[in-house]
Amino acid sequence: MCARVIAGRWAEHSSRPLLLSIDLRNGLITAAGELDRAVAHRLTDALLALVQTGHRTWTVDAAGISFCDADGLRALAAGAALAESRGGRLRVTAPSPFTAQLLRLVGMTDLIDSTADRSPMGAA
Repeated sequence: MCARVIAGRWAEHSSRPLLLSIDLRNGLITAAGELDRAVAHRLTDALLALVQTGHRTWTVDAAGISFCDADGLRALAAGAALAESRGGRLRVTAPSPFTAQLLRLVGMTDLIDSTADRSPMGAA
């Protein structure tokens, strides 16, 4: 990630932006790219949209997430708390090996949908 000046202000520029797709009918968010502090709020907004769906399980397809920092983890944790406050749960499916390991290291293993975790570290 690098910073560049635009019209007298700092803007963050990442090499791979976060792309989100929200499927309200199925309660599914597909994320691809870097989930970092510059864009983590976008995932939070997408999760907030799922509140209106009535789904008890919210799913984040994380197969395309190539990087996640502390703010990305906070967005996932906030989404899980929001889902629980509504009587539901947040599931992270198909995480990349990096994302799965990161979730394990910070104690968020309960978010990983083990039936869909096909990563080499999925058995941990």
